[in-house]
Amino acid sequence: MKISKKLVIRYFILFFVVISINFILPRLMKADPFLFLSSEGADDISGLSEKQIEQYYIYYGLDKPLWQQYLFYLKSIFTGNLGFSISKTLPVTTIIFSHITWTISIVLSSLTITIFLGIVLGIVSAYNKENLFGKYTYLFFVTLSQIPPFLIGFGILVIGAFYIPSLPIAGGITPFLKFEWKYEVLLDILKHAILPTLTLIVVRFPHFFMLMRGKMIVEMDKRYAFIEKAKGFNDMYILYKHCLKNAITPLITEALLSISLMLQGSLIVENVFKYPGIGRLLKEAVFARDYPLLQGIFLFMVCITLGISLISEIIKENEKIG
Repeated sequence: MKISKKLVIRYFILFFVVISINFILPRLMKADPFLFLSSEGADDISGLSEKQIEQYYIYYGLDKPLWQQYLFYLKSIFTGNLGFSISKTLPVTTIIFSHITWTISIVLSSLTITIFLGIVLGIVSAYNKENLFGKYTYLFFVTLSQIPPFLIGFGILVIGAFYIPSLPIAGGITPFLKFEWKYEVLLDILKHAILPTLTLIVVRFPHFFMLMRGKMIVEMDKRYAFIEKAKGFNDMYILYKHCLKNAITPLITEALLSISLMLQGSLIVENVFKYPGIGRLLKEAVFARDYPLLQGIFLFMVCITLGISLISEIIKENEKIG
């Protein structure tokens, strides 16, 4: 597998630009995190004096000129030390990794189900493109793809609350239930993950369906499909033995890109269902004006997004060469 130097340099420059924006954006927020913590609404720290606030400024390096803060920020990124959270008083990396497992679990689960359903229904709809089933399924999923994720989330939340009361509509685990590798606990976690996972599936599934349907229609209209049919092979054999093999290749790249897209979608979905993942953590960091935690979360998301995008482009380049 060959990797273009220009591609690597382009992504390095893009990474540098994005992390610079990541440094600037939190500091454009007018609210002071320590004044917020000393307000009546704070839970972790209350009643901070001016001297205590000054000491916190010194500890977090916010008293230094902006350029010095930026150099320290770059150093911390490349050394893996993202500092301490202002609101949670824990290392940023520890907080992120304690929440990311929740997000990854629903993202990978929903992606797996989405790909499978997209392939199956895409093939069926393509095969029946001339009848009512093929036309109406296509129209339905095109319409569904235009609905914003938060509306889909609220819709599923309402349906779950009224019609499936056995499913939890908030949280990742029942309050005060101790996490253990036991059947009852794992089942409880699974129940809490069903609605957020279902939301991500509904949000992303139409794209896979339309992509697979379009690719299968193109393959079915190619000459080799007619030749195989003339030889006496039935439609199902041609579809799954030849057409699917050629149509499924673009789904590999699309699946990689969907990981980052679903991660972005989970930021909204987790807040709808109060799921304890990165999206929920991001909201808490914004409300607490927690600069180090905000920067850590965005850096994490940027690394995943750019990393997946780079791998996808490498795969595309090697497919062209091949």
